[in-house]
Amino acid sequence: MPARELQDGMLASHSLNCTEKGLMFDLIIEGGRVIDGTGASAVRADVAVVGTRIAEIGNLSSESASTRIDAFDRVVTPGFIDSHCHSDLALLADPTAECKAGQGVTTEVIGNCGWSVFPMVDKTRNTIQDHAKPIFAHPEVDWHWSDLNGYWKAISKNGVGVNVASLIGHGFVRNAVLGYEDRQATDTELNQMRKFVQDAMDQGAIGLSTGLCYAPGLFANTDEVVALAEVAGANKGIYVTHLRNQVDGLIESVKEALEIGVKGKLPVLVSHHKSIGKRNWGKVKETLKLLDEARTAGTDTFSDVYPYTEGASTMMSILPPWALVGTVEDIMNRLSSGRARAQITQDVANGIAGWENRIEVLGYENIFIAYVQSEANRDLEGLSIADAAKKRGEPCLEFIMDLLLAEKGDIGRLGANTCEEDVIDVLSSPFTMIGSDGIDAGTKPHPRLYSTFPRVLSKYVREQKVLTLEEGVRRMTGLTAETLKLPGVGFIRTGYKADITIFDPAKIKETNSFSDPRKHPVGIDWVLVGGVVAMAEGKLTGNLNGQVLRRQKH
Repeated sequence: MPARELQDGMLASHSLNCTEKGLMFDLIIEGGRVIDGTGASAVRADVAVVGTRIAEIGNLSSESASTRIDAFDRVVTPGFIDSHCHSDLALLADPTAECKAGQGVTTEVIGNCGWSVFPMVDKTRNTIQDHAKPIFAHPEVDWHWSDLNGYWKAISKNGVGVNVASLIGHGFVRNAVLGYEDRQATDTELNQMRKFVQDAMDQGAIGLSTGLCYAPGLFANTDEVVALAEVAGANKGIYVTHLRNQVDGLIESVKEALEIGVKGKLPVLVSHHKSIGKRNWGKVKETLKLLDEARTAGTDTFSDVYPYTEGASTMMSILPPWALVGTVEDIMNRLSSGRARAQITQDVANGIAGWENRIEVLGYENIFIAYVQSEANRDLEGLSIADAAKKRGEPCLEFIMDLLLAEKGDIGRLGANTCEEDVIDVLSSPFTMIGSDGIDAGTKPHPRLYSTFPRVLSKYVREQKVLTLEEGVRRMTGLTAETLKLPGVGFIRTGYKADITIFDPAKIKETNSFSDPRKHPVGIDWVLVGGVVAMAEGKLTGNLNGQVLRRQKH
């Protein structure tokens, strides 16, 4: 699939009406099977680009262009949109976003699970930055900003290889007002939190996210979240939630999310919709039904999913809620206390009402160490807690607490969470979009960071035929763009941004694994971001033509 006269991966810039003036197109993608992102059947067509935009679609064989790409045996689609990721700092550490551009992604949605790198105030800045290390990694990035505009400024100064849209995270809002205190906000404090949400919406946030199983979000009651969701809803935003409980309380947690959507008067998106623990497998059938019923009753509802049964998060988040109050130093002091350790042991064994007790539901053999910070414990990466504890000669829970102390809480965790049937059930809903939930931390991140989108297209489209190719593409493009109100992306349409991915549907697939996750997929030939080539003939160019995508206000 050669391109002729491509110089430095860049395409010339002209206005959209250049052909009316007798000038040539900048680029014509010739003869590909065009899948436009709506779910409609593929059509054989040429796609012409002028500057940053798609200028014309049809038979353009007689038209001239500075560059032509032969796509006759390829599929031409909108650039993929990662609806759920944690690249907030990774996009500053690696502006090329090579792990995403390499899998055809041209837009990332950040600020998920209540984690949004803003707002921040001086009093509690260090508290949440320390807590967030296992989520965002990249300690070399200086978080000097305080609001979304500050983050946008940092992104724009660096340049970025993909488009970026952001939610505002409830956890950061709560931290800015209450820190990591386990109490409910006063009316004055709640008004402060509302203002932070309004400011973010004014600065282009697309909605509110929560991580109600993570501190400090888990300390909030439903009424607090409703109050903030009302602000997002009044600004035509969306409510995106990592549920309070994905284990035994999954159904009740989906009902809570729907209550927030109804009272906040805004759509609801359930993040990485799944069940956790064998005894809960199959519950997604009921939770999907709840979303359908809510949709019928007038609340728009959606899900996102990643195509794996294993998940990834932080090791510290498996501790009981009371143990997570305060700074990371406070937590380390508790883990040094015999009395606190005894209480943690008792709570893991007996449970706490409403707590998502992942240790009890999964077992130590299904919780794995993704990464550590110290060389002294590097040999434990990739091992289950059961095997790692045996290697160190300790009881499992004692081992976890000692390891958290040794690593100052900065440990990545993998979990064998759900079953293949549940993944397929969620994926089969026409209201489910694709999100990697990728975390760019450690030498061995979850392979979804590099391969979510090729894996869907190879495993669930080509091999298992859970989705048609056109429907698979819709879940990665048009559905996400429409749901999140992302301007000018998600479709192959005249006037839309020339965010385009060209791939071989017979060959696209992941090449990585949990033991070797930082490998790029195969089968993707070209990726364009705003008319600029981010990947050419399977090789990343390093070009930075991404843009900030602010919320559409209509």
